Amino acid sequence: MTIQPTMLRPAPPRPGWQVAVGLVLILPALVLLLTSYVEPLYWTVTSSFRKFSGIRLTGGEGVGWDNYDAAYSQGLADAHWFALSLAVVPIVLVLLLAPALAWAAHAGGTWARWVVRIALALPIAAFVPVAIALARHDSSVRAAYWLGTFGLIVALAATAYLAALRRRTLDSTRSPVPAALVVGGLAVLTVLAVTLQDFTYSFVGGFGSRGDVTPARLMYETSFAMMRFGVGAATSMTLLVPLILLGVIATLLVILPGTRLEVDPALPSSPPVSKGGPPLVAWIVGGVLLLGTLGAVWSGLSPWLSNITDSGRDGVQSTWVNTWLPPMISTLIGVTVAALAAFGISGLRPLGRHSEWLLMPFGLFLFVGAAPLALRNFAAGATADRLNSFLGLIPPSRVAIPAMFILALLFRGQAQRREVLLQEGHRAPWTGVLLPALPMLGLAYVATWLVQSQNLIWPLITGNGDHSSAQGVLLQEYTRRGYSRATDSLPFAQLMPVWLLILLVLGVIAAQLLYLDRVALRVGLPERDHPPRT
Repeated sequence: MTIQPTMLRPAPPRPGWQVAVGLVLILPALVLLLTSYVEPLYWTVTSSFRKFSGIRLTGGEGVGWDNYDAAYSQGLADAHWFALSLAVVPIVLVLLLAPALAWAAHAGGTWARWVVRIALALPIAAFVPVAIALARHDSSVRAAYWLGTFGLIVALAATAYLAALRRRTLDSTRSPVPAALVVGGLAVLTVLAVTLQDFTYSFVGGFGSRGDVTPARLMYETSFAMMRFGVGAATSMTLLVPLILLGVIATLLVILPGTRLEVDPALPSSPPVSKGGPPLVAWIVGGVLLLGTLGAVWSGLSPWLSNITDSGRDGVQSTWVNTWLPPMISTLIGVTVAALAAFGISGLRPLGRHSEWLLMPFGLFLFVGAAPLALRNFAAGATADRLNSFLGLIPPSRVAIPAMFILALLFRGQAQRREVLLQEGHRAPWTGVLLPALPMLGLAYVATWLVQSQNLIWPLITGNGDHSSAQGVLLQEYTRRGYSRATDSLPFAQLMPVWLLILLVLGVIAAQLLYLDRVALRVGLPERDHPPRT
């Protein structure tokens, strides 16, 4: 007879060492949060009310709200509306297409899930925003953005929905709907935050006479073309306020429902079903959705993938070191301190069931990228004479907050599972918490490194000449041609070498099949597979 899961009783108090070590592990990330986010935020707030006369951005005279008036007179409101319009199609994808594809893959069984996961590996590995935007320069900014991000959005959202749909056992009766709703909410918040900060597609599409401007591009042009840094800071503040609000909402969606990730053992094979049953329907629906998705993916990626081997004209400088090594340094620091803090908060759980509230200070900046704080980091680099140097190319973010949240969710799930075992009288070593998180930690390192390596705005404002990145050299070559729509023979190979793309595709497939297929996203109290011992 199958025993239905029983809700847990309250967890026992934490040992003193667990509380102390947990709080200590948070300190490095908290210190770097203050220096990388809080201080730049304060500087941006105060600078938005001042007028500067030099590029070191020191001193300045107070001008009240004049900078904000100037920013809106330059079309800041229209820039915000345009940025939000970029989110329309991605929101439809994360709320309709991705969950439908995930449902079909889940209902179709193991092989259906694997087919979907393998098919969506390429858009994850081949997402190179500058290359995609430049290769589709003949399209409108909206069309280039929607087609260029189509595959990545569907792939990531479908992976998250598959985690929400995963059952712990074949006879589990817990509904996946609450978890799926959390995934949908977090996905919408992420889409809004990312589109608000778009710089690459607007900037590349803005070459020539195009006027599709986002707030990040307006900040860049106001500050570094017009040298009106106070107005640029005011523009940045109109980004930071909604981004912080979105971060708070997302953090509450993580904390309040008890959102967590768990690594399950592989499920046994599903029982056979009759021909024409739900799995057949799922295969048909999933096949149609997947073919349509792959068609859109190829339309978005093929213009640049067809030129991926082009190294440009003779004499184009090599940018391998400038493009890939500085982000690696930032990644090693940021993900390491994020992992320590995540384990301290959700692994050791120093505040018991209230431990996840320690994520809130970091959640304020969960969605804050490079653009909104770029002026402060540029000013710091100018003051320290780090601009146009290798050190200046290192991204200024010192805490990988998205990685911290994902790892915290995983540590939360595994730590609660450990508590279940302890309450049932079983041995529960800490290896059960740590070992399942190691693959996710590796994925966090690789993903953070790739995202920072493909960032455009930071190397654009801090490096040129011998310290140019691949993105900068590509744009310089495009500018030298007079913004020609012909993008052949541009140095696309420096952005993503073929051998690296192949490795990434194989790595994504391996991660999807061997690890992510066993990761479940759940909400609410943990389940118990056996009646509690009394």
